[in-house]
Parts: sequence; structure tokens; C-alpha cells
Amino acid sequence: MKLAYRFFVILTFVSITTSLTAQMDTSTLLAPVTVVYNEDPAIVIVKNAIKALKDYEFRSPNNIKVYCSQKQNGKELKFEQVSSIYFTNTIPYQEVEAFKDYKAVRPDFGKSIEASVQFDFKTDFDPTDGLDGGTFNEYPLTNYINTDWTPLRRVENSLLDAVPIPGLLSQGTLFRTSFKLTGELEDQSGYFYTISFAPKSAKGWKGIIIIDGEDFRVRSIKASYGDIQIEQEYSSKGAFYTKNFIWRFSQTEFKQQIISVNATNKPKKNRRMMVAYIPEDANTDPDYWQQYRSADLDVDAWTRKQDSLIRYLNSDIYLDSADAVYNEFHWYEPLVSGVGYRKRSKGTFFYYSPLIGQWNFVGIGGTRWTPAFIGSKRFSNYQSVEGQFVPNYGFLNNDLKGSLDVEYTYAPMHNGSISLVVADDYEPITQSVDLAGIFARSNFIRKQTVEAYHRYEWFNGFYTRLGLEYSTRSSIEGLQFAQWTNDLFGARNQPAPFESYTVAQLGIEVLIRPFQRHYLKGRRKIVLSSKWPDFRFTFRQAIPDLLGSDVQFSKYEFVVDDMLRFGPLGESFYRFSSGGFLNDPSTVRFIEYKWFRGGDYFLFTHPLYTYQSLEQTFASPSVYLTGSYIHHFDGFFLGKIPGIRKLALGTSVGVTFLSVPDEQINHFESFLGLEKKVKLWDIPMRFGVYYLLQPVDAADGFRWKMSIDIRDTFKDRWNW
Repeated sequence: MKLAYRFFVILTFVSITTSLTAQMDTSTLLAPVTVVYNEDPAIVIVKNAIKALKDYEFRSPNNIKVYCSQKQNGKELKFEQVSSIYFTNTIPYQEVEAFKDYKAVRPDFGKSIEASVQFDFKTDFDPTDGLDGGTFNEYPLTNYINTDWTPLRRVENSLLDAVPIPGLLSQGTLFRTSFKLTGELEDQSGYFYTISFAPKSAKGWKGIIIIDGEDFRVRSIKASYGDIQIEQEYSSKGAFYTKNFIWRFSQTEFKQQIISVNATNKPKKNRRMMVAYIPEDANTDPDYWQQYRSADLDVDAWTRKQDSLIRYLNSDIYLDSADAVYNEFHWYEPLVSGVGYRKRSKGTFFYYSPLIGQWNFVGIGGTRWTPAFIGSKRFSNYQSVEGQFVPNYGFLNNDLKGSLDVEYTYAPMHNGSISLVVADDYEPITQSVDLAGIFARSNFIRKQTVEAYHRYEWFNGFYTRLGLEYSTRSSIEGLQFAQWTNDLFGARNQPAPFESYTVAQLGIEVLIRPFQRHYLKGRRKIVLSSKWPDFRFTFRQAIPDLLGSDVQFSKYEFVVDDMLRFGPLGESFYRFSSGGFLNDPSTVRFIEYKWFRGGDYFLFTHPLYTYQSLEQTFASPSVYLTGSYIHHFDGFFLGKIPGIRKLALGTSVGVTFLSVPDEQINHFESFLGLEKKVKLWDIPMRFGVYYLLQPVDAADGFRWKMSIDIRDTFKDRWNW
């Protein structure tokens, strides 16, 4: 008997009971399952399924054609789409044959008031910021990459949950999930095991999975995870893909089904990193969609009504009538909503800000009057001209300032534009300043400038911005300031004294984003992301004696940054930079220095751009080297501790260093964090509490800190 405990035994499940025989025409002979003595057979089957999944999960067909749709409230469709997906490399290429948007946008007949406040710690040049995200941004589920997932593997998708969802057949599943063999069946295609599963504690997948008894390949799964419900059917032989997929969450239902596999049609793709092509015009023919859509009288009736509404709302007659109402003048518009004019058929827009929004109560020298004139013209080829004129008058010092900014986008496929800025205004010396110094007058100067820039993407992922600046910079120490600013900022409210000087400089900024993924929407190129780091180079060359320029310097900076994913181990963010001047630093004006942002009391700010334990922002003309690294373990550690894992907490660790050798500055800080990811109003957010390990002499208020980060759902990543 002792030897029996040391060897494997083979258990053969044979259905021989009288009741089962009475229900089936033939007896069911299931595959032999090798188990360790006294081991649960469900565990053995799951182990074999995990092993089998590793063999077939990456075997994709050459191409598939899919129909997908998203339904709201039982009968209302958000979109329908027919796409061909090609698996020629590691990133699927998606070619949309037809797309239909069921959103009925009602034109604005009136005016509105909008206000916002934003603090951005990033200072890097990124020409793609602010660009239209296109269809994938408005409808993330139209992107096949967002739907090509299975609960068998680990799922990291902010559309589903703020935290990564462990896979049912991924590492550690036997510790977090209980399995039970609930049935065995046989049909014409073979014999199968039916296994039910549920989380042992906290949150996890719950449902039923059917596994092939011959090769332990998963055939289908029906499961739920919190409010998420999915039904998924997989291919049974050969290449592995999802044949039918239904995902329900709250009032949303997403369906995806295979139309054909390995069709002979050839993709239009001619760019390696292009992941999708979406046609400019949507297919609005109801008969086209009826051939793919499941019969549903309620849905059919709703779509007919919606089609009629969309046609009416987009008709020239209706749009012209809406523009006519919008363009009518009313006595209250200059006061509370602003005066606007638009002609959408011509791509013309003009707006004058309302009186209620024209006051800057924290301006330089007290309250300032800042009306804004905004205009734009868009052409049918997506070229455009945009302009903004903002005069700026201060009552306390009786000074008139202002700025004019004009930009012409001439090559939308290459993000090519030319811009001109003419201004006489009060500007901050640096954006890299702690919150207490944002409005402090010591951070402001008067700048009279003329600037011209040219931005262009020469080939995929290679951007440049060329600039020419001619400006005069003066101290604001002669101005009168509102008394409340002196009381609030104290010594920091004293302007920086310096002699006025003139700057003429050329600048070039280069961004290299290797293997940048993107997709085309008609004649628009929309950038996604890259699995490689971003490489940035900035160089500014002052030109002495040009139109009175009295500066001479050559300033450079190199930056490398990226985000790395490590599966269950979490994800990392890092940023390293170095820079300085090629000339004698002592000849450089302090405004041109490199600025290093100080920390804030109890506020954990962007760790890749700020220093948590520096009590003050400071600047230096010397060569510097700085770097930051933070890794989020998510629930890799705490998720394994009974009781605590129910809280779904994550951990993080990070380090930051700054070295300025010529000034004997060597700053190092490290920290640990406890984090919680949640979804608020369908927006993934991460709250954190952090403790600084280094430096050990960090001042009170700089050792314990709190933070909040919001996930970018378009780029599918956190900011840090």
C-alpha cells in the first residue's frame, strides 16, 4: 500500500449506472486521465488544459472576417461593423469593410459656457497630443485588439475593469480558483468534460468551461466576473480563434461572430505598422446589415427609426437651419454665452468669448481683462487654418498686452503644420514649478516675441519641429501687485531682477518613436502607440548680434522614456534624460537654465518629471543626468494573502536620481506605495499612498504622500 502512494494510477471513468444507461443510447467512454493518488480529477483536467493551451493559443488563421455590434438597453445599437482581420505578424491588421454609427448628434442651436483647469507636469515635445483619436477613440470596441481576448488568459483591458483580470488557465489559477467536474458528455464530434469553477475568495471568474476529452482543448466557456458576463465559443481544430463572442456589462452587450475563415482576399495594407484601415464613408444601406444581424423585431424597428432620424439631422436643410439659429444675435450673448458664427457646410467657425469669462482675477498686477477671439476654417481635404487673438489689459498698472497665434495644417497625413506667434505678455519662466509657485510673481517675466514653427512627420514615427524665435525678455519688478498676492506668496512674490536682453535662436526638436502603430481613417492618420521607447533630442542655438540679439549659447537635451508590461508582475515606467550647454555655462542667462521641479506637501506628483523630496524648485546651467523608474506590482504580492486580497490592493516601488557634478548635487530618493484601482463614472482611476524611504532626512510633509492617476483609455495605459 505504501508503494501505491508513490506512483501514478490511471482512473478510467465509465458510465455504467442504470439511470445513465436508460437516458443514453450508448455508453460513454471518456479519455484516460492520469492523476496522483487521491487527487481531484477536475484539477488534473485543468492542468492538462493549461498545458494544451500553451501549445495552440498562438496558432492563428491567416485571416478571418467578423461581424460585430454593440447594443445598449436591449435594443439600441451604438455601431455595427464588418472587418477582415489578418494575422501576418504579431499585431493583427484590421481592414474595415463597412461601419455604421448609430449616434444621432443633434446640432447645437444655442450657446454654452465651459470652464476647466488643468495642470500638466509633462514638458516633452509630442506632436500627437491633442489630435483626433478617430473611431477607435470614440468606439473602443471597434478595435479588434480590444476584443481579441479570452478569460482563459490574463486580461488587461480598461474597458472591462481598472485592474488586470487573472486568466482562468493562467499562472496561479489553482490557488485562486476552485474547480469541479460536473459532467461528461459525448456527441458526434467527440467527448467532453464539463467543469464548473468559482473564485476561492475575493473577485474572480465564475462559470462553466467545456474541455475536449481527447486533446484537452477548450471548446467553450460561459463565465462572469463581477458585473461582466461572457459567452465564448472557440474553434475546435487547427488554428485557434474565437468563433462567437458575447460580452455583457451593465446595459451594454457586445457581439462578435465569424463570417469566414482564411478567405482569399488580399489586404490593402502597404505599411508594416498600420494596424487598421477604416473607410471614410459609412455603409448606411439597411439591407447590407440585415444579412449579418440576428433577427430581432425590436432592434430592426429601432434601427429603422434611428436611420430616419440620422438622415434628418445630417440633412443640409436641417444643418443650415441649426446654423441660422446659432448665428442669430441675442442681447445676452456678449454677457454670458459668447457671440459665435458657424457655417458647417463651408467649414467656417468664429467665436468671441462672453464677458463673464473675460476676467483673470489672479493675473500679473491684479485683475486683468482677457477677451478672446477664436476662428477656424477647415477644407474638404482636411487642411485647416486656426487662429486665436487674446488681448490682455491690467487695470492696476494700466498695461495692455496680448497674443496672436495662427496655425495652418497643410499635410494632415503627416501632421504637417506651420504656425506663427506674435505676443507681448507675461509668461512663466518655467512650467517645472511646484504648485505653490504656479502663480508666484517670482516665476514670471515680460516677453515680447515673434515665433515661427514647422512641424512634420517625415516617415512613420519620425517627427521634427523646427522653430525660430526672436524675443525681448524683461523683469516685471517695476509693476504693482495686488496685496493678496504679497500676503499669499510672501518672499516668492518678489520678481526676479535682471537686465532686459534680446534673444534670437533656432531650435530643433526630434522625436523618434520606433515601430509606431497607427491606423487610417480615410485620409487621416491616427497614431496609437509603440512597444519601443520614445527617443527625444532637443537643440537650441542662440544667434548673437542678429537684430540686436545679445545672447550666445548652444543648449541640448536627450530623453529616453517608455512603459513596460510584465504580465502578472505588473508594469514599469521609466524616463532618463541628460543635457547642458556646449558653451561656458557662466555666460548663460538664468532664464535659459534647466529647471528641476520641487515637491509638494503631501501630494505625490508625476514621479517621472518631479522630485518628491525637493523642498524648492531650482535651476542650473551645468551638465546634468537624471532618471526615474517606478514599477507597479498591482496585486502580485498582496493578492496572494488571504483576507487582504479581498481589498484588491496593489504595491509599487520607485527610485529617482539627479546628478549635477559641477555643483556637487547628487540627489537620490526611493519610495514604496500602496495603491487601489477603481472605476468611477466608467473612468479607470488609481489612488495611492506613498512613503519615501530615501532621503532619510526628508522634511515633514514630504515623506508621506497621496496621489491620483487617470488611465488613458485610448492609449490603454496609465500616465505613470
